[in-house]
Amino acid sequence: MPDIFAKILIRRAREEDLTGLVFLLEVLFSIEKDFTFNTDKQKRGLRLLLQKSGATVLVAERQGRIIGMCTAQLLVSTAEGGTSALVEDVVVLPAWQTQGIGKKLMEAIAEWSTLQGATRIQLLADCNNTRALGFYNQIGYNPTDLICLRKGQNMKRGGTW
Repeated sequence: MPDIFAKILIRRAREEDLTGLVFLLEVLFSIEKDFTFNTDKQKRGLRLLLQKSGATVLVAERQGRIIGMCTAQLLVSTAEGGTSALVEDVVVLPAWQTQGIGKKLMEAIAEWSTLQGATRIQLLADCNNTRALGFYNQIGYNPTDLICLRKGQNMKRGGTW
């Protein structure tokens, strides 16, 4: 494993990485019931993250090939009285899982978050993805009593927003 790690680069994503990033999101969305993969939407969302101050997209790269990714955005938390980081889109290609790459990505996200002044990192995970939940628990993330609720534009009821 140390030999493999020497060849893994964790870096900030670039525009030219979009094809590889979109492929990783397709892998991720194939196991998440709440999302439907759409190349154009995912590419648009990734571009927005790449351009947004207060956000980052990190990739794990080996020999020029993207094998994993993780995204984070800064939010203001009234509970923290400051900034927190919201982590999403953590995915490593199946052939590279269980080799510590996800952990390295999450360590890099934690470092970025700290440098941005975030005092807490929170993340969303599919409640049925037991492998991911076990991974997050193993690296020190704890479940909360909160649940995620959402309302999309196509679900508007009364009034406008």
